[in-house]
Amino acid sequence: MFLKALAFTSLLTSAANAATLTTLPANNGSGGVFLSLTPVTSTIQLTGFTAYLGSSTVGTPAEIEIWARVGSYAGFTASNSGWTLLETVTGIAAGTSTESAAINFGTPIELPFGQTTSLYFHSITLGNGIRYQGIGTTSTSTFSNADISLFSDVSRTGTAPFAGNQFTPRAFAGTIIYAVPEPSTALILGASLIGLARRRRIS
Repeated sequence: MFLKALAFTSLLTSAANAATLTTLPANNGSGGVFLSLTPVTSTIQLTGFTAYLGSSTVGTPAEIEIWARVGSYAGFTASNSGWTLLETVTGIAAGTSTESAAINFGTPIELPFGQTTSLYFHSITLGNGIRYQGIGTTSTSTFSNADISLFSDVSRTGTAPFAGNQFTPRAFAGTIIYAVPEPSTALILGASLIGLARRRRIS
């Protein structure tokens, strides 16, 4: 079961540090791409991403399905078994060689500290798929900063998630956008979760 961030935690976003992790520009294909994220210092909230979209016409919208699972995506790229469809978001093409504007989630996705969470972004809009890195990604499938590690090496073509042709190594091209709670925010969140657990035991 995949956990979205609790609704009340979104109210704490203003007390969090917004941050990003950028990979390399797209140079290949379009459809969808898999990536795994592991927070290395604390639980974080993934709030959105940017991508390179396949339409050369600036302003063309793309409907993008957001799938998630706990753990690695290895062995889970050919069907939706073990995945949860979280939502469908809209991205706007900025040209095939330019990153889109931020594509925001309706609800932040909570990524627990030390746990690997896999995501699959797949555009279901014909002619405006998600582009990815192709040639030369063998040595550029892992990206990291002080907060998070990202691994990506599989893509699928076409407009149907988990269908089309699979290619590897193919890596996510773009930027993930996330929030790191301030220490005081993390304490409030922890206390709230403890209180919630206690109420459930009492009831």
